[in-house]
Amino acid sequence: MARTTLLLEAVKVNLRHLATFYYEEISNIAVWWVWNIPFQLLQVVFTLLLFKYYALAFGGSSALYGGNFMAFIISGLMVNTFLDSALTVYYEAIGALYLGRVGLGGVHLSRRDYLQLAGVSPLTFVFARVSWRFLMEAVMFALYLVIGVAFFNFPVSTWGDPALAVGIILLGVIACSGLGLISASMYWIAGSYRGVEPISWFVRLAVPLVAGVYVPIVVLPRELRLLGSMLPQTYVIGAVREVMLRGARLPEVAPSLAVLALQAAVLVPLGLLLLRFSLTLARKRATMY
Repeated sequence: MARTTLLLEAVKVNLRHLATFYYEEISNIAVWWVWNIPFQLLQVVFTLLLFKYYALAFGGSSALYGGNFMAFIISGLMVNTFLDSALTVYYEAIGALYLGRVGLGGVHLSRRDYLQLAGVSPLTFVFARVSWRFLMEAVMFALYLVIGVAFFNFPVSTWGDPALAVGIILLGVIACSGLGLISASMYWIAGSYRGVEPISWFVRLAVPLVAGVYVPIVVLPRELRLLGSMLPQTYVIGAVREVMLRGARLPEVAPSLAVLALQAAVLVPLGLLLLRFSLTLARKRATMY
């Protein structure tokens, strides 16, 4: 009975922390919208204008782009907003947890220690930051979609299944989160808190070229196509394009979904194991308190 009471109290404490985090973020959202959204809009518009004039200058109407260069580019950019966040958000959350400082009575504690004293699980903190980041990326996704449809004739297929497209993106986010967890583990395994984290750095460098964000995969040499075939982003972006632009149904994108499911099944457990190992390693080295 006492154990159940303690468990319920711990759940309440963590839920209160989660609610407080969201309340603080929502309290600031008006300022965020007023100040940041105009810049985000301009960034999206000028980025798309840049590609539009590239297309006019270099013949972007090639059949390699499905006859619509701008639709190819916009779909790649909007989907990759989620996938790119999945690569970095876990590392950033871990960094905020252990490098963040909280002042308490003249004493500076790491955020991890502060949460422990407050009876809040660090996983609650990580979940709050990760979930909020994806909510903000949903705003960017919507901006690309609305601006693309309104100003760049982005042709969303009336035959496409929105639920299928969302499902593909969610599965892709899970698979890319496996890479993100591996990246987060490098915080202690490789000591990447000193500077550049190598896993996410390399993947983010490769994705724009080999995953079909900007360049049709068919024009790449065999070596780069092979590299692209190892990345979840390649299958997510390709499958979502098929659904949104060509109205593909589940049987047509099932091979991509199968690969994504396999990658998620391998990468997520591997990422969790490596992250757990990195925490153990840090304790042994006395680099974390």
